[in-house]
Amino acid sequence: MENIHVKNMVCDRCIRTVEKVFVNSGIIPSKVTLGAVKIENPISSKRLLIIETALIEEGFELVGTPTPILVVKIKAALISLYEQNEIPEEFKLSSFLSKKFSYDYSHLSRVFSNHEKDTIEHFLIKLRIEKAKELLSYKDNSVSEIAYKLGYSSVAHFSRQFKEKVGVAPSVYQSRPIGRKKIEDL
Repeated sequence: MENIHVKNMVCDRCIRTVEKVFVNSGIIPSKVTLGAVKIENPISSKRLLIIETALIEEGFELVGTPTPILVVKIKAALISLYEQNEIPEEFKLSSFLSKKFSYDYSHLSRVFSNHEKDTIEHFLIKLRIEKAKELLSYKDNSVSEIAYKLGYSSVAHFSRQFKEKVGVAPSVYQSRPIGRKKIEDL
C-alpha cells in the first residue's frame, strides 16, 4: 500500500475531484482523505505523470519530499479542525499539533516556517479569519457566537484581529460580505 500526498486539498469536493482524477487515470484509490490518496499497488512513472498533470489542471499538486508532506498534513489537520462546529475552549495549538503528529511543536513550527515562509500561527489566523468571513456571510450567528465557535478568548480579541486583517469590523462585514479567499490560497 502506498500513500500519495496531494497539496491544496481543503474540502470534501477536493476529495471527490482528486479521487475522480485517479479513477479517470485508471487507478482506483482504496482511500482518499485531505492531503492523501492511498493506493494498493505502485504506479508507473508514466501514469503518475498523467495523474500529476490532471491534478495541476484541477488546482492540486503532488508532494514528494517529507518536509512538504508534513506541512500539507499540518494544514489539513487545521482545516479539518475548523470544519467542526466549534473549537474546544481549552484548545491549544501546540498541544493539538504535537499530539496529532508525535513531534515537538518547535520542530513542527520550524519545518512549517522554513517551507511556507510564514508561521503556523499566522496560517491559523488567516484560516480563522476566512472561516469567520464564511460564517458571517451566512448571517445565522451573531459576532459573539462566531468568536466562540472559532475558539477566540473574547469577542473583543476576535473583533480586533478581524478588523486588523480585513479592514472592517465583523458586524460591518456581516452586513456587506465581500472578499473571501479560497482556503488553498492561504
